[in-house]
Amino acid sequence: MASEDNRRDERPAGNGTDLLEDLPEGIAEQLDQRLSTDETPQLVLSTDITREGSYGESWLVATDKRLFILSATDQDPALSLEGTAVAAMPILEVPLSQIDTVETHEFTGTGILEIGTAMGASEELQFSRSLADKFVEAANVVEELVRQNKPEPTPEEQERLDAEAKERERKRPEPKPRCPTCGRRLPKGSEHCPACRPHGKLLLRMFGFVRPYIWLSVLSFMLSISLTVLNLAPPVLFSRLLDTCLAPRAGLHLTLDQRFHNLWILVAASAGVRLASAVVTGSRTRVMGWLGNNIMVDVRTQLYTHLQRLSLSFYDKKHLGSIMSRVTNDTAVMNQFIVDGLQRFMINFLTLLAIGSYLFVLNPGLAFLVVALPTPFLAFGARWFARKVHPLYRRYWRQVSSLNAVLASSVSGVRVVKGFAQEQRENRRFRGKSHDILRVNMRVNKLHSMYFPIMSLAGSVGSVIIWAVGGPEVLRGTLSIGSLSLFTNYMWQFYGPIGDLTAIQDQIQNTAAAAERVFEIMDTEPEVQDKHSSIDLPRIKGRVEFTDVSFRYESMEPGDYVLQDISFSAEPGELIGLVGHSGSGKTTLINLLLRFYDVTGGSVNIDGKDIRDVKLKSLRQQIGVVLQEPFLFSGTIAENIAYGRPDATREEIMQAAKASNAHRFIIRFTDGYDTEVGERGVRLSGGEKQRLSIARAILNNPRILILDEATSAVDTETERLIQEALDTVMKGRTSFAIAHRLSTLRNARKLIVLDKGKIVETGTHDELLALEGGVYQKLCKIQTDLSSNIVIQE
Repeated sequence: MASEDNRRDERPAGNGTDLLEDLPEGIAEQLDQRLSTDETPQLVLSTDITREGSYGESWLVATDKRLFILSATDQDPALSLEGTAVAAMPILEVPLSQIDTVETHEFTGTGILEIGTAMGASEELQFSRSLADKFVEAANVVEELVRQNKPEPTPEEQERLDAEAKERERKRPEPKPRCPTCGRRLPKGSEHCPACRPHGKLLLRMFGFVRPYIWLSVLSFMLSISLTVLNLAPPVLFSRLLDTCLAPRAGLHLTLDQRFHNLWILVAASAGVRLASAVVTGSRTRVMGWLGNNIMVDVRTQLYTHLQRLSLSFYDKKHLGSIMSRVTNDTAVMNQFIVDGLQRFMINFLTLLAIGSYLFVLNPGLAFLVVALPTPFLAFGARWFARKVHPLYRRYWRQVSSLNAVLASSVSGVRVVKGFAQEQRENRRFRGKSHDILRVNMRVNKLHSMYFPIMSLAGSVGSVIIWAVGGPEVLRGTLSIGSLSLFTNYMWQFYGPIGDLTAIQDQIQNTAAAAERVFEIMDTEPEVQDKHSSIDLPRIKGRVEFTDVSFRYESMEPGDYVLQDISFSAEPGELIGLVGHSGSGKTTLINLLLRFYDVTGGSVNIDGKDIRDVKLKSLRQQIGVVLQEPFLFSGTIAENIAYGRPDATREEIMQAAKASNAHRFIIRFTDGYDTEVGERGVRLSGGEKQRLSIARAILNNPRILILDEATSAVDTETERLIQEALDTVMKGRTSFAIAHRLSTLRNARKLIVLDKGKIVETGTHDELLALEGGVYQKLCKIQTDLSSNIVIQE
């Protein structure tokens, strides 16, 4: 752009330079042809996604009069930073005076800058999440430019504009959490910055798992040192063999019998060393195997135990595959380092120190050339390798988690996959995730291909130096052949630990990445947990009271609520029906009663006690839950019914099954109550699983019973059986029932109608049905109309 430099001088000082990027020369020339002489660019910002949604560059340019969006297409990749001969490219132009709204929207991996015009049209520019901050700032700049180009509004228009601005500000997403130390964005769902976690502290923290086995660890370490000492003996014996038997050094006059005598002594010593080495190796392997397996169990058990403590909000943010990967893969990596890696590191370090010192004793000049001179370069190389490889390992484990998530999703939903014939699509997804891992592995492999050969070259150069310097000394008689052989062997044993230490450096980085992910979970505190002052909830009567309850999820925009100002009470033994459109907040209300989440405002009381002041276990043990989609664990029918009470007798299990109308179908199975239900109850029908879940709920004899669409997914006959079971179960218990089939709630003592998170109607079935234009009446009318329109074809 010919006049670009001059125009930059006219830019307002308020705009940051990061929003005034340089356009490629060819693009700048095309844009310059459209700008008038008095038009000054106020904003020049690039994005990494084209308007077609593929990766490529697009540009947002705003002057003091117009806004331009410059975007290449997949067929015409005009945006090139390399050359100056850029083909003509699509340029979208919008006068600032015609722009009504400027908004940014962030999604999982991308975002959109949306430009709304006075004609009702809108234009969008996509960007990746890494550019989100810049585009939020750019939207503010464009809004200010639009305001400057609009005529002065009337008082009424100004009031409307202020109200719209206030609403946009209310809905503006909260700023993404950042690390207070480095300013980087925290990973989604994480409170810890991986870049600022001190790796040394992470690794030291891992050794807390060793504390219960400290003496066994000491034994293992002593065996490792013994094995290292034994491995240092053969070069000395071989040197003595050369100097006293095969090629006696100058000045040493031995008879043939003396040389044979020395030979047999050295042979016996060598055999003894080999035998001792084998015994120590076997003992060390056995001890380390026992130690490793026990530490593995402890690490996984502690992690799993902590996962059980975490609130549902944690699982809302994490993929199943990510959690599985941390419990299995990451803990295995940590265990390998705890048991073997640290010992290897310490032993190799001590070996380097011992051999290096001995080499200086043998020949200081030669030792300086092969030990002291290359060591700083090797240390620098190890540091460089660590900085390069650690981010790749962190990315690798993220990709493994993503792959596990795809695998868990496709296996769990295999019926849906096959039902829609989407096997090829799932194959492509899995192949894509596998290739993501491949790309990371290839980058790691590239680093390995540069780093490890250089380390190996150091040993080769060392041997050449020894021959070049030590060989003449042997010829001159100042150095014996045995001493040269000993020096050469120890040189290889010196560089061996260096190579091993570089490999351990690689393992340390891999372990640090895995430890970050494991400790991230362990450092996550449950959002819902017992207070120090919490008390056990005594056997309750069942009076439930919601007082001014409001609730919003953490991910929601400020000012938005799932539930707002909810107040009602339920007396012991009453059946309360919860009615409303999908998304009105019925299930969320039940989740608050179970204290899966804590209320944002107000309180939930049971028998006059705020449920936040009682222990979770004592609360949930007195509440039974029957979900819309019953979940059965792998195991027998009896084990699933007794899940909440593992100590229940077979008679108690059978009584619960009879109360839920499940006993008859159970005894038809060959194995009866010992029948295996399969993964997630796959061997049972939906109605059978539902009746088992009812039996499971009532075996605890709960004082409060929650029924969440318990009969929505079964046929009429099964619904009748389930409803009969529920009628029996609900007697004498405070019950909350969510149902879309409103006919099932006719006998409810009270119906609570929710709409958009608020209670809009309360009363009995007949009272609500009599309300003209009421929400409940409309819902009943819709269901009646649907029923009358069913046509049975013969």
